[in-house]
Amino acid sequence: MKKRVPIILAALSTAAILFFTLRPGGDAKIALGWSFTLTSGPAALAELIQNLILFTPLGVSLTLAGVRPVRVVAIGALLSFTVEFLQQWIPGRDPSVGDIICNTTSTALGVLLVVAAPLWLWAPARRSAWQARATALIVVLVWYGTGAMVRQSFPPPPYRIFTTPDLAFLGHYEGEVLKITRGLGSLEVRAVAAPSPPGRTSPLVAALDPNDARVLLLSVDGPDLTLRYDMPAVHWTLEQPDLRLRGAMKPVAPRDTFTAATWHDSTNICLRVNATESCHLGYTIGDGWKLIYYPEGRPPWTLGLINTLWIFGCVVGVGFWAARGRDKAAANNDGGEGRRDEAAAKGVGGLLAMGLVIAGLLMVPLLSGLKPTPIYEWIGALGGMAMGYWAGHGSRARNYAPDRPVQL
Repeated sequence: MKKRVPIILAALSTAAILFFTLRPGGDAKIALGWSFTLTSGPAALAELIQNLILFTPLGVSLTLAGVRPVRVVAIGALLSFTVEFLQQWIPGRDPSVGDIICNTTSTALGVLLVVAAPLWLWAPARRSAWQARATALIVVLVWYGTGAMVRQSFPPPPYRIFTTPDLAFLGHYEGEVLKITRGLGSLEVRAVAAPSPPGRTSPLVAALDPNDARVLLLSVDGPDLTLRYDMPAVHWTLEQPDLRLRGAMKPVAPRDTFTAATWHDSTNICLRVNATESCHLGYTIGDGWKLIYYPEGRPPWTLGLINTLWIFGCVVGVGFWAARGRDKAAANNDGGEGRRDEAAAKGVGGLLAMGLVIAGLLMVPLLSGLKPTPIYEWIGALGGMAMGYWAGHGSRARNYAPDRPVQL
């Protein structure tokens, strides 16, 4: 029974790897050959992080199932090679030696997490209390970093305006732009709708700087009007999540004339299609995962759920180590005054860590320009710390002990 769960998790991890790596990409072209770089392209860092994350659950689950670490790494390398080999015939996929290296490293990282669990997961009371505070600090910095990466930034003008351009990694809008009106912080486009809604993000208007960097893209994606602007994430080669006016294009029939517009001030971004308008658009702390992987066009409830799970995952360790630091110190209390003081100090340290998380939920949006933390992200944060605290409290008498010694 103990091995059945890790085996099921290994099967699910393999299925997820095949799902994300063997489906066609955005480009319909077949790759001309193998790439021998570690990572490349406009989202190079994001893809590198994706590869490092993707195979880690496989390494964790196979190690927990009792497979020797060397064999686990070999399985990860073989699976990665198989995937890259098959990508030669999948449109929009690029077989890469760098991906094999990253995926093998990711598998080894999963092995290391399990083998080293006694050092980091089941840490002693004093270290658990410190880990709770360190984790809380890292989480708050990640949230602030999210705000810094999506902050609107414009390179020096002049800008060149292109209508329905053909740009790499984007679709081509089949409609026609009739007129463009530019103002201070605003752009309005009068256009004729395409014969059918585009199946991927297709720019109506693109503003490029003298180096052809994309300063602003006002686009149509199915029934939505989308906006992308220059942000630090682009220069760090992370993903560039867009802002959307959902369903704005639904009332616009094929070949109808419509008006699309965007405008902004220091704290507010707006989008409009004809009479449909929405302001106060922006990003929240839970949008950090979109800088690593952004699935365009997903329904709002799906993105909101992932935001909640992202926040949950960020803080669950805070609650876990806060509980272990407090409970282990209390369990070791022999009645002496010094021991009682030590237990109290560790308990306060855990509470400080959770307090730092709550302060981050409140203050990071104010300091970084993000939108206020929505209720579902609060639920993810409070639920993650509560779940971690419950798990840490229940594990105080537990230690990591595999069924048999780990053999290399």
